[in-house]
Amino acid sequence: MSRAMALTIILVSFMLFTGIPVSARSVDSIALTVYEDGYVLVNETLSTANYSVAVDIPLLGRNVEGLVATDGEGNLLPIEVNSGNVTVYFGNASTVQLSYYTPDLTSKEGAVWTVSLDSPIPVEITLPSDAVIVDLSDIPLEIRGSTILMPAGNVSVSYVIPIQVTTTTTSSSEGQGSTRTSSSSTSSTSSTTSTALPGGDNGSSTSSSSSTSPSTTTTSTTTPASSTGTTTTTPGGGAGGSSAGKLAGVLVGILVIVGVAYLYLRRRSAPEKAESGSNSDALQRFREKIDSLPDLNDDERGALIYLMENGGKAPQSKVRDALGLPKTTAWRMFKRLEERGLVRVYKLGRENWVELVLD
Repeated sequence: MSRAMALTIILVSFMLFTGIPVSARSVDSIALTVYEDGYVLVNETLSTANYSVAVDIPLLGRNVEGLVATDGEGNLLPIEVNSGNVTVYFGNASTVQLSYYTPDLTSKEGAVWTVSLDSPIPVEITLPSDAVIVDLSDIPLEIRGSTILMPAGNVSVSYVIPIQVTTTTTSSSEGQGSTRTSSSSTSSTSSTTSTALPGGDNGSSTSSSSSTSPSTTTTSTTTPASSTGTTTTTPGGGAGGSSAGKLAGVLVGILVIVGVAYLYLRRRSAPEKAESGSNSDALQRFREKIDSLPDLNDDERGALIYLMENGGKAPQSKVRDALGLPKTTAWRMFKRLEERGLVRVYKLGRENWVELVLD
């Protein structure tokens, strides 16, 4: 009996003299966004307890990047990472939003990717837009496009990403007619695009094709006695006058073209000057904006400054080379900047471009 009393006193004393009360976690929602390279963006929302000022949250992976905790109004909260857990000091905030990237939730076997986790509540999983689901651990609660809501428990979703194959065939033929002077040419172009699922004969495939009907151009010249074609007769003594007329016509045409080009360039010069001045003011405001963001790391700040010095936009590869960053690290950095509304990433030709989002 005395031993039990002593143990109770020790436990009560520990609870009374602990410096910072840490509450148990109460998870409201978990959302996963899966990227094509296997990285997953984790977004968790938790409710806090009134009797504590900190909460311990287990991380869904051992390797995490870009870990950020905010309150319900988007203000950053202090965090501390300890062996697979993160402690968030939320003060008097009623909700905590945790966001980070991790590659530990996905695995790949052959062409099949699998995202898996153990979730205490239903979890929302957004797959790449072109992913094809091949296996599920349970029946989804909801499906919206490439986003599925899986029930709580041991969650597993397997999918493949189709391979795009494009084939273009161009053929042309030329022939010579049997009339006195005749030439003809025929050309045709066909394009076929097919989408095949990796995995051999058991996969499915879809294909679409487009073709341009053959076009034939025929030019023939016949003698004046022929009933078809075009005959041109030049009087023997008018060769000099005809050449002078042609030369005058060419000169008049050149003068007209030069005049039109001058008027066009003159009209464009004024808007371009105004646009250049406006763009300069927008870049200056953007520089002041990033100076007021203390949570940007050196790579993010360097990327934004590089874009400002190059007119506000540049190919993603040039920014990456200028900063000396690996491809995957740079890609995740641009994703973070895009989610914060600082840049816009788009595809131009075969390259990804990054452009500042100016006010």
